[in-house]
Amino acid sequence: MKIYDAVLDWVLFNIDRTDDVKNSPSKKDQVFSIILSKEMLKMFLNNSPRLEYLKIDISRELKRRTRCESISFSSLNNHTIVLNRLNTLYCSNDNANNEILKVLAQSSTSIKNIIISENDDWNNDNVGIVNSTIGKLIKAQQGIERVIINEVSKGITEILSSLKSQRNILKEIQFNNVSFGKDEHALKCISDFSEGLTELRFRNCYNFTNNVMKELLNVEFPKLTSLEINNSDYFSYTERYPTKEILEIIKNLGNNLSELILNTSHQSLSNSIFHHIQKYCNNLNTLGLDIGYNQLLPLFKLFKSLNKLERFIVQSDGGSIYIDNWLEKIPQSITSLEVNGWIISSKGLKDFLNVTRNKINVLSWRLPSDVKFDDYSDIIDEYTIKNNLHCVKSLQTQHQKGQYWDEVKVEFI
Repeated sequence: MKIYDAVLDWVLFNIDRTDDVKNSPSKKDQVFSIILSKEMLKMFLNNSPRLEYLKIDISRELKRRTRCESISFSSLNNHTIVLNRLNTLYCSNDNANNEILKVLAQSSTSIKNIIISENDDWNNDNVGIVNSTIGKLIKAQQGIERVIINEVSKGITEILSSLKSQRNILKEIQFNNVSFGKDEHALKCISDFSEGLTELRFRNCYNFTNNVMKELLNVEFPKLTSLEINNSDYFSYTERYPTKEILEIIKNLGNNLSELILNTSHQSLSNSIFHHIQKYCNNLNTLGLDIGYNQLLPLFKLFKSLNKLERFIVQSDGGSIYIDNWLEKIPQSITSLEVNGWIISSKGLKDFLNVTRNKINVLSWRLPSDVKFDDYSDIIDEYTIKNNLHCVKSLQTQHQKGQYWDEVKVEFI
């Protein structure tokens, strides 16, 4: 779209017309601009054998704006295109991308990372021809290691089915803002390539119900060490909440897990999760949970059984919990304390850094209201100098459920 807009501006600038006509391009001008844009893309692909990263996204918006029935890339001579260093492909499953993805499927076998997003209308139930093309592209690769699926709402089964061809190489799959409402049984396809997976992540997915999750209960994950279900308030059907399924998966994975992140804001899961982690997951070095004030004591009891824990994460707002008096209970094994949902005062931070024997890598916390980041800077600088470190400080404003607050993050190097 950016190439097309720039070319169209150039075409209109060089046409001898009145200003009024320039502001309203003719279809002839638009079609000519498309031809030039495609020739530029053809040039890039034909003459860039060292290309490592490619994001291709031809939106249907281009069709709507140019009033063209079809935008074909079949004229690309794929025999002259060799992308044998292409490592990462970012593409959309919009049908407008079908022709160019066909060319890529015949031009590259080296893709290791593929990110698939959706530009189509979520309310349109048609899967679209491009999903089968993406499947062919995936099957043509010799070693995809990482797959990220973003905002896709249909054709998930078709995409996952093609990953069977990468079963000996694939290590990580992420689902971000994916909707399973039209594809409840998609996750059963993971059984075809689960033996090599080391990371499985679900972030802010929609219609992530018990029927969706139960497809994973009979799947074996012999190498899975990282599980993330970070869904916050995205569960729309509380009566179909996959509490039982999540707990069963944790039990099945057991001590193979080194990383577990569960941020789901659901009481039925919170009541049981401490027991399951303590009983089945003693090898964790990373743990992320939603923690309310009444869960602090069970949490600190859980800490005693996690001797290898190095990173602890709290992402929710936590009900504005002040933890100055609890910092002494943080295990000495922890080197990254990322408690964005908890409030630490400047005095509390100073006391914590003075008594901890840990070499801290990352610290992040929520600022109290009406308190400035400057109140913490001297404390951080003193710790940095004392331990011969460098640090990177950042401040971000966050919001959740109509509330706004500032979060501090400090990385020590």
